[in-house]
Amino acid sequence: MAKVKFTIKNEKGEDVVKSTKTILTEHYRDYLNLMIELESEINDVEKLDKQLEFIANLCDDVTVDDLLKGTRFADVAVIFSRIYACLVGDEDPKENN
Repeated sequence: MAKVKFTIKNEKGEDVVKSTKTILTEHYRDYLNLMIELESEINDVEKLDKQLEFIANLCDDVTVDDLLKGTRFADVAVIFSRIYACLVGDEDPKENN
C-alpha cells in the first residue's frame, strides 16, 4: 500500500524526511469531502489551511505549523498532488516506500 514521503525543514533549518500513513480508501473519502469544502465560498487562506490540515492528518508526526514553517507553497502543491496520485492509484507505491 502507498505512502508518500516528502521533505520539510525542521526548526534548525535542516531537511527532514517525513511520510504519510498508508493511504487507504477512507483517505480518498476525506479527500472528496475536502474538495466539497474547497469549492464552497471560503477564502484562499481557509482553503490553504484545509489542504494543510488534510496533509497533516495523513501523517503521525507532521502538524499544520510544521508545513507552514518548513515548506514552500510549491512543495505543498507537490505533496498534495502526490497524495492525490496515491489516492486514485496513479502512483507506484514502491516509489514512495
